[in-house]
Amino acid sequence: MKKILLLLTFLSFTYGFAQCYIEGNSSITVGETETYTLKNNAGQCTDCHHWSTFARNVTLQGDVKQSIIKVNAHGAGQFILSMDMLSPRGKVQCSKVIDVVPKPSAEIYNSPACDIGTEGFKEVKISDGTVSFVPSKAETHLKYEWTAEYDNGEKKISAESAAQFAYSKEKGIRSVSLKVYTSKCMRTFTKTYDANYWRFY
Repeated sequence: MKKILLLLTFLSFTYGFAQCYIEGNSSITVGETETYTLKNNAGQCTDCHHWSTFARNVTLQGDVKQSIIKVNAHGAGQFILSMDMLSPRGKVQCSKVIDVVPKPSAEIYNSPACDIGTEGFKEVKISDGTVSFVPSKAETHLKYEWTAEYDNGEKKISAESAAQFAYSKEKGIRSVSLKVYTSKCMRTFTKTYDANYWRFY
């Protein structure tokens, strides 16, 4: 029994030691800066880390070799923050998907008191190669106009309340815009995606 307990303790220690988790908010507002750190920092030294991202809508601030990094968001969209580190047991990698959301002051037309409750949209994977974009708040009295622009310049349009668009590793979606209409006003929301986002989606 003691041998089994020792084995379980060793396995738990090894598993916990080999994992790394990025701590920090899962969303950033455009124009703001958030700090991200490692929950289990088992680096061999203080500068044995490497933070990276392929996103064009954010900037990493600070020393990317340390266990803490700041991210400044300057464009709406979604990106992947990655971290590699050298530990006594070898190289460890982890990543975190982060949303960059627009400032609350979305475009409003025709009325100082717009009656649209939607504040943006999110992605929902339907299947490999198909993604649905869903408003943050579905309302039956609204009209929707979605525009997806691909990396090759092609555009697809949908008038469904929840639009579905095809994607692939070779043909990623560069940006998605949503126009929401009522009889009183219109709001526009836009997200951009980095070149590698759809490779890992």
